[in-house]
Order: sequence, then structure tokens, then C-alpha cells
Amino acid sequence: MSTTFLLLLIPVFLLEVGLLVWALVDVAKRERVRGGNKVVWILVIVLVNTIGPIVYLIFGREEAPIDSDKL
Repeated sequence: MSTTFLLLLIPVFLLEVGLLVWALVDVAKRERVRGGNKVVWILVIVLVNTIGPIVYLIFGREEAPIDSDKL
């Protein structure tokens, strides 16, 4: 492999790892996710490489209900 090709792959690799880590941290912190099953979302994130974290971040996150006591 040429050095130029490797230099082009580094940003792609870093983007993929960054998305993976961001999505996994997000699913771990959330109390609820869309569909209610965190294990399924974790499998999607890990097994479907670049597309999995993007799908989770767009469709899997569920907004927490507004706590009226904090208003």
C-alpha cells in the first residue's frame, strides 16, 4: 500500500471509531432508547460498523420526558 492511501484512511478510521465511541457512550448513559432494548442497539452499533452508529444517533435516541419538578 502506498503512503498516500494510508494517509487517506487515517481520517476515515478516526471518524468511524469516534462515531462508535460516541454512540456507545450515549446508549449507556440514556435511561431509555427507542424500542426499549439497549442490547439490540449496542449490537447494531458494533456490528454494522459505520452505518450502525449513525442509524442509532438518528433513530435510536429517545428524548427523556420533561420533569415538571425542574421547571
